[in-house]
Amino acid sequence: MKPFLITILCLLATGGAALPAMAQDENLPEQMTYDPTYTGVPNEAADTIRARQRASLVNKGFIKPELVHVDVVHHSYMEDDQFGIQMAIPDLISGCFTLTPLEYEAKFVDPHYLDIKVKKYRRIAPEGSNALRKCDRGNKMSTALMVLNAKDLKSRGTQEIRFSADAGADTYKIIMDENRLELVPQSMVVFKVANLAGPLKDRIIYPFASSKMVAFHVPMAKDGEDVSSAIETFARNRSLKPASLDMANTGKGIPVFYFNDDKGQYLSQIGDKGYAEVGTITVERPYDGPQGRTKIPYNLTVFATRPGTQL
Repeated sequence: MKPFLITILCLLATGGAALPAMAQDENLPEQMTYDPTYTGVPNEAADTIRARQRASLVNKGFIKPELVHVDVVHHSYMEDDQFGIQMAIPDLISGCFTLTPLEYEAKFVDPHYLDIKVKKYRRIAPEGSNALRKCDRGNKMSTALMVLNAKDLKSRGTQEIRFSADAGADTYKIIMDENRLELVPQSMVVFKVANLAGPLKDRIIYPFASSKMVAFHVPMAKDGEDVSSAIETFARNRSLKPASLDMANTGKGIPVFYFNDDKGQYLSQIGDKGYAEVGTITVERPYDGPQGRTKIPYNLTVFATRPGTQL
C-alpha cells in the first residue's frame, strides 16, 4: 500500500507533469510534444517522426503549397454579377506529371469574413512507356476556383477574405461598388498577387461586366515589357476611349487594358471561345546581330475579351 501512496503523492507534487501532453496536427496522427525539461527545446524524436510522416505524404505525391497566386477571373459560364477567386500554385518542376486541382475549404464567418483555407494538391507521375513518350514536359500549375456572387457578398456585408495554409496566412480587404471589385492585400506572405493594379499598384481591380466595355490582352508580351503606349495608339486609331486608367494591367502576369466599345465593334466578335483576335501592335526588342545589338520591330497579337475573362 505504501508504494502506491508514494506514487500518488509524487504525481500530485509535480502537478501530473509525468503525463505527456499531446497535440493534434490536422493532417497527421497525434504527436508527443511534451517538454520534460521546461526549456522550450522541442522533442527531437517527435520532430523526426513528424518529418517522416510529412515526407510520406510527399512520396505519395501530396504537396502542401508554400506560395499561392491570387486573382479574380470571369469565365463564360458565369453570370454578369459572378466572379471567381482563383488560387494557383506554380509548380516549377517540369516533367511528365499531371496535377490534381488544389484542395481548399471555404466558409463565411458572418457578417465580416470569408475564410479560405488551402490544403494540398497531388503530383501524379504517368504510368507506362507510352505515357512517358506522349507526356507534356512543360511547367504545370494546380488551381482552385471559388465562384462568388456580388449581390450575395453585399447582403452578407463581407469585408475581408482571410486566406490560410500551413505555410502562413494573409488577409485581403474587400472594396466593392456597383462598377467594380477591389481586393487590397493587407499582407502577402503566402498568398500573393502576380500583377498589382491601381495608382499605388497595391490591389486587384476587377470591373464588373459592362455591355460597352472591352478588355484587350497581349499575352505574347514579355515580363516587364511596356506595351501600354502601343495599346493606347491601337485603341485611339479605332475610336476607343480608356474605361479607366487605373484598370490597366489587372491580368495575372499578362497586360490587360480596358476600353469603352460604344459601337460594339469588338464585343460582337467575341464568340463561344470567349475571345477574338482583333489585330496586332508593334514593339521594339533588342537583337544581337553582326553589327552588334540593335532593336528590331516585333508584332504582338491583340486579343479582345469581356472584362474579367482570362485567356
